[in-house]
Amino acid sequence: MNQSDQSVTIVKVVLTVLLIFIITVLQTTIVQGFEIFHVVPNLLFIMVVCYGILHGDYGALVVGVVCGLLLDITGARVVGMNTLLCTLAAYFCICISDSLFNNNVLVAMVFVLLLSIPYELIIYIFNFVIWGRGSFWYALFYRILPGGVYNFLVTILLYPIIRRVTLFRQ
Repeated sequence: MNQSDQSVTIVKVVLTVLLIFIITVLQTTIVQGFEIFHVVPNLLFIMVVCYGILHGDYGALVVGVVCGLLLDITGARVVGMNTLLCTLAAYFCICISDSLFNNNVLVAMVFVLLLSIPYELIIYIFNFVIWGRGSFWYALFYRILPGGVYNFLVTILLYPIIRRVTLFRQ
Protein backbone atom coordinates (compact mmCIF):
# COMPACT_ATOMS: atom_id res chain seq x y z
CA MET A 1 0.00 0.00 0.00
CA ASN A 2 1.55 3.29 -1.06
CA GLN A 3 1.40 6.67 0.69
CA SER A 4 -1.56 7.90 -1.36
CA ASP A 5 -3.65 4.79 -0.59
CA GLN A 6 -2.88 5.12 3.12
CA SER A 7 -3.93 8.76 3.21
CA VAL A 8 -7.20 7.98 1.39
CA THR A 9 -7.89 5.14 3.85
CA ILE A 10 -7.26 7.44 6.81
CA VAL A 11 -9.57 10.08 5.34
CA LYS A 12 -12.29 7.45 4.80
CA VAL A 13 -12.04 6.28 8.40
CA VAL A 14 -12.12 9.83 9.76
CA LEU A 15 -15.10 10.74 7.59
CA THR A 16 -16.95 7.57 8.60
CA VAL A 17 -16.35 8.26 12.31
CA LEU A 18 -17.49 11.85 11.83
CA LEU A 19 -20.62 10.69 9.99
CA ILE A 20 -21.45 8.22 12.78
CA PHE A 21 -21.04 11.01 15.34
CA ILE A 22 -23.30 13.36 13.36
CA ILE A 23 -25.94 10.64 12.90
CA THR A 24 -25.84 9.88 16.64
CA VAL A 25 -26.35 13.54 17.50
CA LEU A 26 -29.20 13.81 15.00
CA GLN A 27 -30.86 10.64 16.26
CA THR A 28 -30.78 11.71 19.88
CA THR A 29 -31.91 15.30 19.28
CA ILE A 30 -33.55 16.54 16.08
CA VAL A 31 -35.01 13.26 14.81
CA GLN A 32 -37.03 12.86 18.02
CA GLY A 33 -39.12 15.78 16.78
CA PHE A 34 -40.06 13.86 13.62
CA GLU A 35 -42.07 11.25 15.47
CA ILE A 36 -44.92 9.84 13.39
CA PHE A 37 -47.40 7.49 15.07
CA HIS A 38 -45.04 7.31 18.07
CA VAL A 39 -42.23 5.97 15.85
CA VAL A 40 -38.92 7.62 15.00
CA PRO A 41 -36.43 6.38 12.39
CA ASN A 42 -33.36 4.51 13.57
CA LEU A 43 -30.62 6.38 11.72
CA LEU A 44 -27.76 4.36 13.20
CA PHE A 45 -29.35 1.09 12.09
CA ILE A 46 -29.80 2.54 8.60
CA MET A 47 -26.11 3.50 8.67
CA VAL A 48 -25.13 -0.08 9.55
CA VAL A 49 -27.18 -1.64 6.76
CA CYS A 50 -26.13 0.86 4.10
CA TYR A 51 -22.46 0.66 5.07
CA GLY A 52 -22.56 -3.14 5.04
CA ILE A 53 -24.18 -3.27 1.62
CA LEU A 54 -21.85 -0.66 0.15
CA HIS A 55 -18.59 -2.05 1.47
CA GLY A 56 -19.10 -5.76 2.00
CA ASP A 57 -15.96 -6.00 4.12
CA TYR A 58 -15.33 -6.61 7.76
CA GLY A 59 -15.09 -2.88 8.42
CA ALA A 60 -18.88 -3.07 8.34
CA LEU A 61 -18.73 -5.24 11.47
CA VAL A 62 -16.82 -2.48 13.23
CA VAL A 63 -19.45 0.03 12.12
CA GLY A 64 -22.15 -2.37 13.36
CA VAL A 65 -20.53 -2.73 16.78
CA VAL A 66 -19.93 1.01 17.15
CA CYS A 67 -23.43 2.01 16.05
CA GLY A 68 -24.98 -0.68 18.24
CA LEU A 69 -22.97 0.48 21.25
CA LEU A 70 -24.06 4.05 20.60
CA LEU A 71 -27.70 2.90 20.46
CA ASP A 72 -27.22 1.06 23.74
CA ILE A 73 -25.53 4.03 25.40
CA THR A 74 -28.17 6.51 24.27
CA GLY A 75 -31.15 4.79 25.77
CA ALA A 76 -31.51 1.04 25.50
CA ARG A 77 -33.42 -0.91 28.13
CA VAL A 78 -31.40 -4.07 27.57
CA VAL A 79 -27.74 -3.14 27.22
CA GLY A 80 -25.92 -5.08 24.52
CA MET A 81 -28.98 -6.02 22.49
CA ASN A 82 -28.53 -3.24 19.92
CA THR A 83 -24.83 -4.04 19.64
CA LEU A 84 -25.57 -7.68 18.93
CA LEU A 85 -28.38 -6.95 16.47
CA CYS A 86 -26.47 -4.26 14.57
CA THR A 87 -23.43 -6.53 14.32
CA LEU A 88 -25.58 -9.37 13.01
CA ALA A 89 -27.23 -7.02 10.48
CA ALA A 90 -23.78 -5.88 9.33
CA TYR A 91 -22.64 -9.49 8.99
CA PHE A 92 -25.74 -10.38 6.96
CA CYS A 93 -25.10 -7.41 4.67
CA ILE A 94 -21.47 -8.48 4.22
CA CYS A 95 -22.60 -11.97 3.23
CA ILE A 96 -25.05 -10.77 0.60
CA SER A 97 -23.24 -7.68 -0.71
CA ASP A 98 -21.26 -9.60 -3.34
CA SER A 99 -24.43 -10.87 -4.99
CA LEU A 100 -26.16 -7.47 -5.10
CA PHE A 101 -25.99 -4.43 -7.27
CA ASN A 102 -25.05 -2.43 -4.20
CA ASN A 103 -24.84 1.00 -5.80
CA ASN A 104 -28.59 1.39 -5.84
CA VAL A 105 -30.67 3.20 -3.24
CA LEU A 106 -33.60 0.84 -3.84
CA VAL A 107 -31.51 -2.17 -2.82
CA ALA A 108 -30.51 -0.38 0.38
CA MET A 109 -34.12 0.60 1.07
CA VAL A 110 -35.39 -2.95 0.64
CA PHE A 111 -32.73 -4.39 2.94
CA VAL A 112 -33.29 -1.70 5.55
CA LEU A 113 -36.98 -2.66 5.54
CA LEU A 114 -36.29 -6.40 5.59
CA LEU A 115 -33.78 -6.12 8.43
CA SER A 116 -35.70 -3.48 10.43
CA ILE A 117 -38.66 -5.75 11.03
CA PRO A 118 -36.78 -8.60 12.78
CA TYR A 119 -34.59 -6.01 14.55
CA GLU A 120 -37.61 -4.20 15.97
CA LEU A 121 -39.34 -7.50 16.75
CA ILE A 122 -36.40 -8.78 18.81
CA ILE A 123 -36.08 -5.43 20.59
CA TYR A 124 -39.81 -5.61 21.40
CA ILE A 125 -39.54 -9.17 22.69
CA PHE A 126 -36.66 -8.35 25.01
CA ASN A 127 -38.14 -5.08 26.21
CA PHE A 128 -41.75 -6.07 26.79
CA VAL A 129 -42.66 -9.72 26.28
CA ILE A 130 -40.11 -11.08 28.73
CA TRP A 131 -41.44 -8.72 31.40
CA GLY A 132 -45.04 -9.66 30.63
CA ARG A 133 -46.11 -6.26 29.30
CA GLY A 134 -47.47 -5.22 25.94
CA SER A 135 -49.66 -6.68 23.26
CA PHE A 136 -47.89 -8.35 20.34
CA TRP A 137 -50.45 -7.28 17.75
CA TYR A 138 -50.37 -3.69 18.95
CA ALA A 139 -46.58 -3.67 18.77
CA LEU A 140 -46.57 -5.30 15.35
CA PHE A 141 -49.02 -2.90 13.71
CA TYR A 142 -48.22 0.27 15.62
CA ARG A 143 -44.48 -0.01 16.33
CA ILE A 144 -42.63 -2.68 14.37
CA LEU A 145 -44.11 -2.34 10.86
CA PRO A 146 -44.37 1.47 10.97
CA GLY A 147 -40.77 1.60 12.24
CA GLY A 148 -39.61 -0.53 9.32
CA VAL A 149 -41.50 1.61 6.82
CA TYR A 150 -40.18 4.81 8.39
CA ASN A 151 -36.60 3.49 8.19
CA PHE A 152 -37.31 2.44 4.59
CA LEU A 153 -38.36 5.98 3.66
CA VAL A 154 -35.55 7.74 5.53
CA THR A 155 -33.02 5.57 3.70
CA ILE A 156 -33.77 7.64 0.57
CA LEU A 157 -32.25 10.65 2.33
CA LEU A 158 -29.44 8.94 4.23
CA TYR A 159 -28.08 6.48 1.64
CA PRO A 160 -26.59 9.07 -0.77
CA ILE A 161 -24.81 10.77 2.13
CA ILE A 162 -23.42 7.49 3.48
CA ARG A 163 -22.36 6.45 -0.02
CA ARG A 164 -20.61 9.73 -0.77
CA VAL A 165 -18.82 9.98 2.58
CA THR A 166 -17.71 6.35 2.99
CA LEU A 167 -16.69 5.81 -0.64
CA PHE A 168 -14.52 8.94 -0.60
CA ARG A 169 -12.06 9.24 -3.46
CA GLN A 170 -9.29 11.73 -3.67
